Amino acid sequence: MDATRTTDSRPAIWACRLMIAGFLGLVAVQYFTRKTADWEVVYLSAAQHLRAHGDVFDGANGYTYPPFGALFAVPFTLVPPLVGTVAFAVLNVLCAVVVFVGAWRLSGGRGLPGRTGTGAVDVAAFWFGALLVVGFVLDTAANRQSDLVIAAIVVAGGLLLARGRSIPAGLAFGLAAAFKCTPLLFAPYLVWKRRFVAAGAVVVAAVGLNLLPDVVYPPADGKPRLALWKDRFLTPMSDANRDPGQWASAVGFNHSLAGINLRLLAYERTGDPAAPVAPKTERPTARELKLINLGCVALMGVVALAAFWRKSGVVEPGPVLAAELAVVCALMLMLSPMSSKPHFTPLLLAQLVIVRVGFAHRDRVLIGLAALVAAGGLCTGKDIVGKTVYEFLMWNGLLFGLTLALFLGCCRARYRCAGLAPAAVPAPVTTVAEVRHAA
Repeated sequence: MDATRTTDSRPAIWACRLMIAGFLGLVAVQYFTRKTADWEVVYLSAAQHLRAHGDVFDGANGYTYPPFGALFAVPFTLVPPLVGTVAFAVLNVLCAVVVFVGAWRLSGGRGLPGRTGTGAVDVAAFWFGALLVVGFVLDTAANRQSDLVIAAIVVAGGLLLARGRSIPAGLAFGLAAAFKCTPLLFAPYLVWKRRFVAAGAVVVAAVGLNLLPDVVYPPADGKPRLALWKDRFLTPMSDANRDPGQWASAVGFNHSLAGINLRLLAYERTGDPAAPVAPKTERPTARELKLINLGCVALMGVVALAAFWRKSGVVEPGPVLAAELAVVCALMLMLSPMSSKPHFTPLLLAQLVIVRVGFAHRDRVLIGLAALVAAGGLCTGKDIVGKTVYEFLMWNGLLFGLTLALFLGCCRARYRCAGLAPAAVPAPVTTVAEVRHAA
């Protein structure tokens, strides 16, 4: 189905390079088009509180993440604002490169379209992947969030795991979880893969890094900041009368499972600019919403276990591992108490996996799914579809729908590939020489 090239096509390679460079330039520009965004209002403010040995969760800055994120932002408060902005922009551009290249390698890509050995599958992967994530990456940059950094760390952990370095991979996943807890899902995944020390490393790194702010800047009141974060943000979620999906943002911005169920079952759009959202007069109780969510989680768990059952303890580079990592990333987004649009960049790996497996197996379901997901990714751009259509689609679960589709697609891809011999499927690039040649 995919005729591969026998020689390099320099025009095609340079066309791809120029498009990537132009996009990365556009990402960088986003950091200088607004005076303030989440980075300044939330992270740098929390870092200043941390340096003053104060309360980083005082509510004034909107910081709701574990304390390590505030420590991460401290170095950027020690330099002039412009220098800090430039440094953060450069960091995020580099992280975007890690995400793009790492996801491409994990899914089996060996070079940009036009390289020797590439073909139609690489062209499809390039464009379907780009159409899906361009809106997520630009939104992350425009809001100056830390999600590109987290995505890059997760992808780097996947690359380490593919190279057989499970403990460093666990530490990388733990570093990502230190920013936002959802990458902790890699711990049970590594247990399933029988990498028990690596699974422990995820938890140790996540917890240890969040104790570090208290060592560097001891809190004035003596109460550990990690415990304070748990008391203020995690413990209230166990309240019987608290709706699942409630977080420190408007209900329309939460695209996790809990957020979409809360939005569709308990709220409605009013069309009134002064009060655009209102509770429904008849709606499920908080307990009923939690039961609905648990049922959905159980169903997704059964699907994932069925797809993962074959070769459960095997870790080898190729589409099986890539599909597994993509499933975990999709579950991170769906099971989080709060998933906003900038969080969804890691879905690039899932999209690349289903394109490549779809072509390899002549699987029309996966190829069609990838095309639909790419079209849905385009619809996450407000300037593309218009404000009215954009808000309608986002309210009614476009992002959750894309994530669920990719989750199911990667489960199908993993199940289909698990029966193949290692030599029958392409392995990702893992050597420096191969990476340099592929670029």
